[in-house]
Amino acid sequence: MPDESIANEKSSVTIYTDGAAEPNPGPGGYGIVLMAGKHRKELSGGFRLTTNNRMELMGVIVALEALSKPCLVNLYSDSKYVVETVQRGSVLRWQKNRWMRSPGQPVKNVDLWKRYLEASARHSIRFHWVKGHAGVAENERCDELAVAAIQQYDLADDQGYLTDPSSSRSLNPQLATRVSRPIPLNPGPAVEPSEGAPCRKCTENLVKKTPKPKARKPGQTYFYEWYLFCPGCGTMYMVNEAKRSID
Repeated sequence: MPDESIANEKSSVTIYTDGAAEPNPGPGGYGIVLMAGKHRKELSGGFRLTTNNRMELMGVIVALEALSKPCLVNLYSDSKYVVETVQRGSVLRWQKNRWMRSPGQPVKNVDLWKRYLEASARHSIRFHWVKGHAGVAENERCDELAVAAIQQYDLADDQGYLTDPSSSRSLNPQLATRVSRPIPLNPGPAVEPSEGAPCRKCTENLVKKTPKPKARKPGQTYFYEWYLFCPGCGTMYMVNEAKRSID
C-alpha cells in the first residue's frame, strides 16, 4: 500500500474503460471516460487487427498515460482478464518470472503488460470490476466509444499483436492478408469512404444514414450528424465529414 501522507497529496480521478474486437481476433477498439471533479474527458482508438483482451488492456494503459500527474485512481472495467490479473498480483509474478506463466508457457500480451506497469507506477490505483451491458452509464458510454473506434475507416496496425509469435497461429488468412501489406515510407493522408464507395469488408456500396436522436452525455463535445452504412454486412463507418462540434 502507498504511504498515506503521499496518497493524500494526489488528485482523485475516476476512470471507466472498455475494449472490443469484432470478430475476435479482428478489428478492435477501446473507449475511455476520465472524470475528476467537474472535468470529464473521453478518449478512444482503434486497430485493424487485434484481440478483445488487448483492447481491454489498451484502454487502461491509455487512460493512465493521459494523466499528467500522480493520481488516486478508481478504475472501473468489465474485463476480468485485466482486473483479476492486477488484483491477484499475477502481472508482478510474471515480471519476476521473466514473463513466463510456467516453464514453456510465455505470457500473452507482454508488450502491453510491460507498458501497463510503467504507466501505473506513479499512481495509486484501485480496480473495480463492473458487469458489462448492465446499465452502468459510463461503462455503456465506453462501449459506444470502442465500437465507434472500430468503425473508423483507416485503422492503425497493432504492431504488438502482429509481431507476437503466439498470435500468428490464430490469424484468419483473409485478415492476415489485409493487414500485412507494406506500409509506405511517406504515406499520404488517409482517404475516408464516401457514399457509394465499396465496404472494406464485403465490397457492397455504402449508403448514408441519419442516426436516431439521442440524449447527449454530460461532457460530450461532438456528435455525428450522419454515418455510412453497408447494407451487405451491416458495418457502420463514422467519418470526419459528418462530425459536428457541440458548442
